[in-house]
Amino acid sequence: MSIPAPASFRRRFAALCYEALLLAAVTCVAFIPAAAANMALHTVPLLAETAVALIILAVWWGYFRLCWHSPRGQTLPMKVWRLQLQTPAGSRPGLRQLRLRFIWATVLLLLLPLASFSILRQLTPLPPQTVAGMALAWWILPICFALIHPSRQFLYDYLAGTVLTEKVGERK
Repeated sequence: MSIPAPASFRRRFAALCYEALLLAAVTCVAFIPAAAANMALHTVPLLAETAVALIILAVWWGYFRLCWHSPRGQTLPMKVWRLQLQTPAGSRPGLRQLRLRFIWATVLLLLLPLASFSILRQLTPLPPQTVAGMALAWWILPICFALIHPSRQFLYDYLAGTVLTEKVGERK
């Protein structure tokens, strides 16, 4: 089996943007059990906030696990942009690699900007919009990594040992 070449940066970025839209819809569904947990635990705010965050993350993981671990191995944006998630050797990633990809993407695209926003809000007198812009600058890290990495992988794919390739037999 030949080593797969990553799909173009443009296609992977377009799929990432499309995935963000679908994840917003999945988050809306996740708010149903999260709101119930929040109401049940409202007397302990920290516990309620933690439960909401964990429920949302669990629903997100459920969505990605269901899509990536299915026989097709694709989310809807991956299918639309004809992308396939593989290992660098060309095989399907195992559950451990899928979990790592999800964790690294969550850390790099969500937790790092949120932590940065929280810290900057405490340390600077800047308006929230400015601080939000500064925190979102962390999104540059995984994207710019793809621009300088020899195989153009996003940072979370590199760290998880996965690669998004063009789906074989479906090339334009």
